[in-house]
Amino acid sequence: MVIIAFEGKTDREFLNSFLSAYKLPQNEVIYFNFEGKDNILNISHSYYDEIEKKYIDKIDDMLIVVDADNKSDPNPNRGYKASKIALLQLIDNLDFNINIQYHIMCDENKEGHLESFLLSVLDDKQKECFENFKECYKYELSDKLVYNTFYKQMKHPFDFNHSNFNELKQKLKNLFEE
Repeated sequence: MVIIAFEGKTDREFLNSFLSAYKLPQNEVIYFNFEGKDNILNISHSYYDEIEKKYIDKIDDMLIVVDADNKSDPNPNRGYKASKIALLQLIDNLDFNINIQYHIMCDENKEGHLESFLLSVLDDKQKECFENFKECYKYELSDKLVYNTFYKQMKHPFDFNHSNFNELKQKLKNLFEE
């Protein structure tokens, strides 16, 4: 059994699709939806107590998944580098006697959210189309809004064999190989 901790409901949906695409055993996953990055990074969160008391003897591995967010956000744990530092500190402080890995969802510029990560795998023509649309659109369009407007309704719009998925794919495969 493995634990996957994540920020929100959309992450779980994506992870289920991802596990399914690679035929990894979803029935061996215990999910924890922390409902926000700040909650995941809070070592005092009740889920960490629950994991330690109820699951630590039943699992070998844990994966923590967060968004990079935007480094210009005033929260000190935003941006790829700050997220990585906070995750490494969290993992060290948890002191669980299991393998704990992390994955930071972001685009090729190391910013953004799950939606940015997903949009990063689109082909150049699709990316150009969105950029052109964003330029002429009167209001700010975040990656979340673009994803929710144009891609969410599609069942499997992403090629999970895209190289941007390789790191996450390898981490997930490693969790189940031991």
